[in-house]
Amino acid sequence: MHRRLRRYGNLQAYRGKTFDAFKIPSLGGSYTQNVIVSLQEAKAAGLAFSEDPTGFLVYEGEFGCGKTHLASAIANHRLETFGEQVIFITVPDLLDLLRTTFDSSVDASFDDYFDRIRKTALLVLDDLGVEKRSEWANEKIFQLLNYRLVEAKPTVITTNVAIDDLDPRVTSRLQDRSAVKRVTITAPDYRRRLSRGGNVGPINMQLYKKMRFDTFDTSSALRSEANNLANAKKIAQKWAAKPVGWLFIMGDYGTGKTHLAAAIAYDIFERGREARFMSIPDLLDQLRLAFDPSVNARFDKQFNEIVNSSVLILDDVSLASATPWAKEKLFQIIEKRYLTQKPTVFTSYDALEETDQRLATRMADRRICTAFAIQVRSYVYRIKTNT
Repeated sequence: MHRRLRRYGNLQAYRGKTFDAFKIPSLGGSYTQNVIVSLQEAKAAGLAFSEDPTGFLVYEGEFGCGKTHLASAIANHRLETFGEQVIFITVPDLLDLLRTTFDSSVDASFDDYFDRIRKTALLVLDDLGVEKRSEWANEKIFQLLNYRLVEAKPTVITTNVAIDDLDPRVTSRLQDRSAVKRVTITAPDYRRRLSRGGNVGPINMQLYKKMRFDTFDTSSALRSEANNLANAKKIAQKWAAKPVGWLFIMGDYGTGKTHLAAAIAYDIFERGREARFMSIPDLLDQLRLAFDPSVNARFDKQFNEIVNSSVLILDDVSLASATPWAKEKLFQIIEKRYLTQKPTVFTSYDALEETDQRLATRMADRRICTAFAIQVRSYVYRIKTNT
């Protein structure tokens, strides 16, 4: 019976994902006390739900933080211990299956499959929000979740997308605290940690590993420069300690903008949060490589990962030589993060008034963005003068 239920519920590949196999690392490296507490609370919530599945349990967090493992562990526990009918499926796969069963002339197979998903004793929906959006997809997901909420059908959801960024109708349902328990996991991606043989810092940071706050040199023979650099460091440290809103750092080449941006990324990571650090040329290269007009899935996933990063740090924002496509993609990222007010850091050689007008109007909004100009000579010339 268990074998049949496992095949029926798409759980063959997740058999080893149990609560016993969910190991919480010891303190050290990227696993700060806050991260460990986050994992402990997420596991405890999963264990409690697996014994008494009531309402919705929503796991939120970055890729690789353990959401899918815990969701699978709940499904496996209900199946093995209680012989319960469980269906585990990623949302993109669910929508693909619904599309393949849909036939405008003969819709019996579609209705049967959708009804089976909708009424199963326990439903686990993995990766809500990464699916390609369309009115049809939004409608199906809303119908499914609304039915299960109204009928009090236990449901587990994982997502790396902010709840507010989902279809407004779904957002409204998932914000119902009387029926939905939301658990945020702040752990880093364990896949990157395992593939590199140890704890790792923010993405794409190997070239910047020496750029920390304690190595940021504020010395200068000119008092005005020393004060300006000290203020820049203070503002960056304050923002890193509590990343809210935007921070825009301007300055000439070699004045320390990138150093401070990298230091912010490392400081945030060491506090147990994820920080994505990217130069604009690298970001656009990644998007170009992922772009394929015939298959949008890979591009959409890459784009959504960047847009929905917990903290995004964009170094060297300049559109002077960018193509129209590149400008549009960058503006879409910035516009989405502006509307959702996600923590973001920008560095730029251009002054605010010299920045692309569409970007400048967002960065000039003092309700969300703090701008600071580093007005000093480059580090090389400062050192020559000091010595």
